Amino acid sequence: MIAGAVKQNERYLGDLLSLSANALLRASLSQALTFSLSAVLWCSLAGQSAKADTLIYGGTVLTMADEQAAPFIGYVQIEDNKISAIGPMTEVPTHAQRKIDASGKVIIPGFISGHNHLWQSAFRGIASDQALYGWLGALHWTFGDYFAPGDFYTFTLHGALDQLAHGITTTYNHSQRLGASEQLYLESFDAGVDSGQRFIFSYNANSDADVSQIEPSVEAFLAYVKLKGGPTVLGLSINAVGIYRDNQLFFDREIQVARANDMTVQMHYLEDYANRELEQDRWSRIVQAKAVGKDVSYAHFIHTTDAILKQTAEQGGAMIWNPLSNGRLASGLPAIKDYLQRGIRVGLGVDGAASADIADPFENMRMGLYSLRMQAMDPDVFSPLDILRMHTLGTAAALGVDEQIGSLEVGKLADLLIIDLDQPVTGALFDLPASLVFSASAANIESVMVGGEIRASRLSPLNHDMSQLQAELKDRVRALIARQQKAVTE
Repeated sequence: MIAGAVKQNERYLGDLLSLSANALLRASLSQALTFSLSAVLWCSLAGQSAKADTLIYGGTVLTMADEQAAPFIGYVQIEDNKISAIGPMTEVPTHAQRKIDASGKVIIPGFISGHNHLWQSAFRGIASDQALYGWLGALHWTFGDYFAPGDFYTFTLHGALDQLAHGITTTYNHSQRLGASEQLYLESFDAGVDSGQRFIFSYNANSDADVSQIEPSVEAFLAYVKLKGGPTVLGLSINAVGIYRDNQLFFDREIQVARANDMTVQMHYLEDYANRELEQDRWSRIVQAKAVGKDVSYAHFIHTTDAILKQTAEQGGAMIWNPLSNGRLASGLPAIKDYLQRGIRVGLGVDGAASADIADPFENMRMGLYSLRMQAMDPDVFSPLDILRMHTLGTAAALGVDEQIGSLEVGKLADLLIIDLDQPVTGALFDLPASLVFSASAANIESVMVGGEIRASRLSPLNHDMSQLQAELKDRVRALIARQQKAVTE
């Protein structure tokens, strides 16, 4: 897994970005295969340029760090994209090249979405009365074969920027190939790089191809990442799908190739209530493939059994809970308290915008917390701070990147939010975590910072024209629908 990819120099990137996708797949492949992922990162490190140090001061800091639960009025200092110092105002540095006065505001880590399909941002509101498989029929199985060049790029960029504007500084892009060629599919990666949002990219091997093609396709993808990646590529993963193609050999090989290349694994598992028994029966196949361990996370993971939970906990596995999507698709509510008590790492995701419809982590936290309290009929079952930490440090831990993101601590990447609880107004402040979870929304986010640079403000990305992108997205969806309808009638 790539952990903490850093910035390549601008000239090098400019040359690379001018190459076509086909040229990139061909370029230096044999050389790329001789390098480990750590070597890829070292090349990036060599070209990193220093940035001006930044001091954010006067705000109420909620770090989410294990040893610092209480908020305090203080400062965060940033150098070379990372937090270099943090503390109370009594210790605030006197000099910095750039200063940001956050007095009266709140400083927290950026939110992390542990499971997402960014391309689905183009299909909000679809199949509003369907559970998972009816919804899949209306989206994937209706339109998946008709994507044109540029669709994946536009749809993914739209999803990434929308998340970024809502305060999600890191996302796990559980990418999906649908019917696309490799060249079209890799537009999803390109869009993530261009968005400015930090991400882990989950590669989806072509399950229609022979099992012998998995390793070469992953190697070609790693070469592509070496050429096109940048500082926002936080890691690489595998979207393991062989288990859903009734192809155990393919599934086994996905897991083997992932581990051979230091990539993590994530799979959809135990999401749909109507198919829960079929899903539970697949557990033996997951164990057979050795798809259990610290490098594996399960998206949704709702309708489990005691045996599944026991083995997951023993092997150090993780799950990503998606409250908004699970509610929208009537998937059910996982026993989160039990999972945590067993030692299973739990993170939060907003899932795809076609099943969650809004990329607001505040709404996701509220939905999750209220659901758990309704389930337990106990207002003390989870606190606002618990759910805040779950959508930040907890998700980072579930994905194995908590040494780099998830909390405001010295040495971690400077991905953070400056929140203004007075615009829009949220009332008097009695309990900061409670106000953030119960009363705030993404509209209260004044600034979204990635690596110490402001990427979005007041629900608007700063480096992209969302109005223009939205217009292009609508045009592309109309053309996509027309192609699909034409194919059906012919």
